[in-house]
Amino acid sequence: MNEQDLKSFITEYKKIIYTADAQNSEENTTLLKEVEPYMSKEIFEKNKINGVFDFPQRFAKENQKNIKLHDVIIDSIQEAPEDNSYKINYTLLVMIGDEQIEKAGEMTIQAEDGHKFLIIYDWESPVTVDNKKFL
Repeated sequence: MNEQDLKSFITEYKKIIYTADAQNSEENTTLLKEVEPYMSKEIFEKNKINGVFDFPQRFAKENQKNIKLHDVIIDSIQEAPEDNSYKINYTLLVMIGDEQIEKAGEMTIQAEDGHKFLIIYDWESPVTVDNKKFL
């Protein structure tokens, strides 16, 4: 796998989460169905309980600001051949209204069957937007 494949996968996944219309926020069940195939069952359930997937939707609606993923920057990749995984440090560039913010994150992706990726760990640092925590 190359860096572009990993970046495309992460961008595709994060775009689902970080696309929120302040006026028409997506239903949580639709969002959950869209993100579930990207990750292990354990991580999906944990993030679902913690509200990770629907936080941008709630933030957009409560603050009346659209949210859109602008870009994903891969800061580093460490390959772990023993379990066919990649540890990735990344930075998300997210537009919240007219303001662009940066969110640093860490992710571990496992390559399954040589073709399919599966997220087994994902964490992002919280940032502050308009004096409000943006998880």
